[in-house]
Amino acid sequence: MAGEHLLEEVGRFDGDAEILQAWRDGMAPEPALLVSEWADKHRVLGSRGSAEPGPWRTVRTPYLREIMDALSPAQAARRVVFMKGAQVGGTECGNNWIGYVIHHAPGPMLAVQPTTELAKRFSDQRIDPLVEETPAIRERVAPARSRDSGNRQLSKEFPGGQLVMTGANSAVGLRSMSARFLFLDEIDAYPGDVEGEGDPIALVEARPHLRLATEGVPRQHTDHRRPVADRA
Repeated sequence: MAGEHLLEEVGRFDGDAEILQAWRDGMAPEPALLVSEWADKHRVLGSRGSAEPGPWRTVRTPYLREIMDALSPAQAARRVVFMKGAQVGGTECGNNWIGYVIHHAPGPMLAVQPTTELAKRFSDQRIDPLVEETPAIRERVAPARSRDSGNRQLSKEFPGGQLVMTGANSAVGLRSMSARFLFLDEIDAYPGDVEGEGDPIALVEARPHLRLATEGVPRQHTDHRRPVADRA
């Protein structure tokens, strides 16, 4: 293999086996596992954040399967939009994707809530339970109480990537990182302009490769934002 040939050329040294293994891991293709399959296999819902605690079962919300699977690396989609009613599982769909990225397809990810305050609440009420109650995630994100753990309220580090959470009302937060994955939640509640710098979605959309946006069903006479289809 190329790794062994390179070591033969430069010579053996302490730690060369670990470096070679890290190189192999980095070259390995992402596993052919769909997001819904990952959720059924690994996701655990706790009583802290779910009315039905226990293993996640996509059969309980079958309409989410196609949406989740479109977010899988093997799929051709680069932008997934979910226009929905209230409390139908849109955010949990995104949380399953977050768990999938942390465990199976690591990379930098940005999750945007309407405001920074809601991003903090999202972290405390959704992401912390996801980490604590799903063993596959817990083993990859150090406990917040650990020194230099990389586990902070708006930032969760894991091998191969990082999840950053911010609000659509923070221009600095939206520009804070270049992300491979972008989760825009409840975009109908985003401000039309963020700190004089324009549309918050436009500030981040050009960067990531794969995006999920959830939006409430427009309300006649009260929702004046442009349709999400106009944001291509």
